[in-house]
Amino acid sequence: MAYAFSYALLRDISVSHWNLPAGLRVACLLLFPYRYWPALLIGEMIPVDYHAWHCADDFGWRWSALAAVPPILPLMGVVAWARRHARLLLGSHQINMGMLLGVILAGAVLTAAGNAIVLMAVQVPPGEPYPPIDAQIIFGYFLGNYLGALAIAPTVIAIYLRQMRAPALHHDIELWRSRLAKDTLIGVVTPLLALIGLVFSSQGDSMQVFRIAMFLPVVWLTSRHGWQGAALGGTLASLAVTMTSFVVRDPGVIQAQALIAFAITTLLMLGSRIAHQAHAEHATHMDTLRGFQLAQQGLYLEELRLRQAADTLEHIGVTIRENHNRLLDRLRHVLPTNEEHTYARQVALAQHEMHRLANALYPRGWRERGVPATLREGPFAQAIHIAGAAYQCELSGRGLSQLAPDVHMALYRLACEVLVYVLSRGRMQDVHLQLRGGHTRGRRWVVMRLTGKRATGYSTAAEPGLDDEPWKHAMTLLGASGLGISSIRDRTHIYGGDVHLREISPSVSVTLLLHDSLRTTAIHRSASR
Repeated sequence: MAYAFSYALLRDISVSHWNLPAGLRVACLLLFPYRYWPALLIGEMIPVDYHAWHCADDFGWRWSALAAVPPILPLMGVVAWARRHARLLLGSHQINMGMLLGVILAGAVLTAAGNAIVLMAVQVPPGEPYPPIDAQIIFGYFLGNYLGALAIAPTVIAIYLRQMRAPALHHDIELWRSRLAKDTLIGVVTPLLALIGLVFSSQGDSMQVFRIAMFLPVVWLTSRHGWQGAALGGTLASLAVTMTSFVVRDPGVIQAQALIAFAITTLLMLGSRIAHQAHAEHATHMDTLRGFQLAQQGLYLEELRLRQAADTLEHIGVTIRENHNRLLDRLRHVLPTNEEHTYARQVALAQHEMHRLANALYPRGWRERGVPATLREGPFAQAIHIAGAAYQCELSGRGLSQLAPDVHMALYRLACEVLVYVLSRGRMQDVHLQLRGGHTRGRRWVVMRLTGKRATGYSTAAEPGLDDEPWKHAMTLLGASGLGISSIRDRTHIYGGDVHLREISPSVSVTLLLHDSLRTTAIHRSASR
């Protein structure tokens, strides 16, 4: 009954060159399962048969018998064949546009042929000529059904896909607040209303120019939203052209409708291609993000292993010290005092070396007070002082403590690598570290700048022996790998950042940007899956 009511309503507002029920039957046949097709057939038979019975006395029983055949019946065979050989819905954003336009075209041809056959069966009073059936009449039938299907079917399918993607409780809210709805209201509805006003206020050829110009807003909407914009914009443009009709079968309106039909068809195919490319680019982007996420997880797990190794080393060091102390207690009465002191000193050195190694793997200050405190006072500052340089650390911005733990780990490791690189560029007398955190477009970030000022009288051509020792000590103390700028840049790319090197005598400055971990951002399932 809903289909019958919708069919009757659309037929009442249709005109000869704009047959909207054609779009309703195409959309329903393509979207509804086969088990609903008998109901669709019955739903169309009710208004069609009533119209045929009501007009039987005017046009004869032969016309009434042929007109009682619902146009959806021959179209069912075409749609069934098309659905067996192809899929209409290719994803949450894509459809098989060739299949849709093919079904619309086949439906327009079959309906136009049926209308011509029904017209041939009209019974006229004696002495009156039969209605002419020529190419112009058949083309008018075809154009009306084709344009009516273009005005309804693509838009219904676009709304159906959007409703399927939106949450069940927010369908209407998501639709009316979407960017497509806003762009349609501002960029399509407003220009079309202005063009309708210009048509009514003009005469002659200018009216036709304004009618033809109504497809231009559809082009703009297609460029922004693909085939969905072409579908919705085409419906509104077709409606606007129809509203400018002054008489039945207005030749100017029919010509404009023909051009609009061609333009909508072209834009639907172009929009489908645009949507396909955008979908492919989005899928590639999401796959890239997923790769970066896996790389971040790998680095995070590696840091956890280093932390476990550092804890194990400290535990081993404590165990060795306790065992040595127990051994010395048992042998104290047989060992000379100087040997006892020598053994104690060796154990203390071993304990210190194991503590230094554990601190290089995973600094204790990092575990207890976080990265900022470690950069101010931990092995990082110690390595700079050993190199003979003054050190200053400056923190600014907000949100540093709210970054993910793996970002803190990556920031500290990169700071160590950058420090080793800067120290390798020459003997420094002053090192300045700046950290700034922020939050932009829903994602946190941190910027680090490390600037080293060379010692007075130093040049890049100085002897290597004078400059190798500080950065080697720093690399040993910090557990760094001595990465170059290109390797550091690759590491920052994992966190969506970049590195900038600026070397102007007598200073060397390295600036890097890191974004928050992708684990804190919802990455939707890739559309390529």
